[in-house]
Amino acid sequence: MDIMQAEKPTVRKEFIMQLNEAFKIIEKNLSDLNTQLGFKKSSETEKGLTFSGDKGIYRIVFDDETSILSFECSYEDKGDETQFNTTSRSLFELDKIDDRDVRSVANEAKDEIEHLFNTKKNANLDKIKMPKAVSRTKAKNGSISYDVDSLANRFGALYPEYKDEIKMNIAQYGEFLPEAFFIEHGNEKVLDIIKNGNESEQKRLFKMLGEIYEDGTNEVQEIIGVTILGEMKNDKEMMAVADKYMTEYMAGPVHEINKLTGKKNRFTKKLADPPAYKPKRNKSFSLANSLNANK
Repeated sequence: MDIMQAEKPTVRKEFIMQLNEAFKIIEKNLSDLNTQLGFKKSSETEKGLTFSGDKGIYRIVFDDETSILSFECSYEDKGDETQFNTTSRSLFELDKIDDRDVRSVANEAKDEIEHLFNTKKNANLDKIKMPKAVSRTKAKNGSISYDVDSLANRFGALYPEYKDEIKMNIAQYGEFLPEAFFIEHGNEKVLDIIKNGNESEQKRLFKMLGEIYEDGTNEVQEIIGVTILGEMKNDKEMMAVADKYMTEYMAGPVHEINKLTGKKNRFTKKLADPPAYKPKRNKSFSLANSLNANK
């Protein structure tokens, strides 16, 4: 028993030393690119490195329970309230890796930084077109459904100050990625209107969301129900505002979703730490659609 107790601090110390050495190699390999893009180390802990600059913020974080090293970034540095997007994960077993493995991880991080932040630097937003919306007539008669591009278009029309962020999202991912846009930018506007907007602003917001939800694809219903309105997290005051303007068709699923997002569970943990983005993905399940089907 005494031997086991004596070994734990030693193992912990070796773990920290190995990780520190790995971080030093990674930081050295990123040095030139950080200088080029104006990033400086803003914080360092036992399990992570964070770099920030005018273009945004990124961090490399190690999870000792899973031995996963994650690359996370955001275009906005809001201190403790920064909402990071996980863009890549690597298996990083400290008892098995060598210098080559560490340099390989550093090279992957370089690729992520180049892609994410150089794209932002070089993107000519004037040449990027806003996503097109499905016509109201076609959506209403059922010949075609609203999609996520329609949501982006209508959101940008309602709040023109967000058009550049929508275009930047397209420049970064090659297509409009609604989860990233609303988590990083759009939800802040939505929640502000729900909390602080006047009746006219709130009515316009829910009219737009309601129209797209009711005649939308499963994917866009999930974005509106979970990613956007799920962020109310069952707050009584915000839910009361939503109930004034939501249609019956949308209200049921939104209430059920907020019962989940208002609690800490596996579902909300997945929302807070979604898997890295993959452009080609097959959707097999829609929470919002499933809730509608079970009404």
